[in-house]
Amino acid sequence: MADVVLGSQWGDEGKGKLVDVLCDDIDVCARCQGGNNAGHTIVVGDIKYDFHMLPSGLVNQKCQNLVGSGVVVHLPSFFEELENLEKKGLNCRDRLFLSSRAHLVFDFHQRVDKLREAELSGNNKAIGTTGKGIGPTYSTKASRSGIRVHHLVSDEPDSWKEFETRLRRLVDTRFKRYGEFDCDIETELARYKELREKIKPFVLML
Repeated sequence: MADVVLGSQWGDEGKGKLVDVLCDDIDVCARCQGGNNAGHTIVVGDIKYDFHMLPSGLVNQKCQNLVGSGVVVHLPSFFEELENLEKKGLNCRDRLFLSSRAHLVFDFHQRVDKLREAELSGNNKAIGTTGKGIGPTYSTKASRSGIRVHHLVSDEPDSWKEFETRLRRLVDTRFKRYGEFDCDIETELARYKELREKIKPFVLML
């Protein structure tokens, strides 16, 4: 049997708290969509755990947790959140997994998010996003131009060259749309070359 928790109020419905209650006796907690948004806080005794992207099932030490293929993942935020949880005593390393088919959020997505909001605000139509790049990443997913986790971690010959080509092409398309905004592509590539090895132990090749 599986329990599914869905929100219908555009966030802030208390999904995380409900998942935490249900996770007392489940084997697997899987997140199916979204990104590192506002998130939620879970209090256990006198310890507060902050969740933004990672499944709150991590509070249950017997529960396996999956960041699924529908989630858009900003890897620096993934590791920042993980490290904060581990500092508070949660052992997550052997029970946290990331789908190889999840799409990656890059810093330029976050910049585009803010540019798009500024563009819409001129017509009083701003969405009011958190600026985390979630919407722009889903846009690249829908247009089939996005970059998935497996593009980053693949061990196939020339896989890194292909990843680099995809990222440069994607940034270039956004330059054509929004102009030459601030984006240090070389620094971004260097960072993801390090993150490539760091994320591999968490990835489930699906």
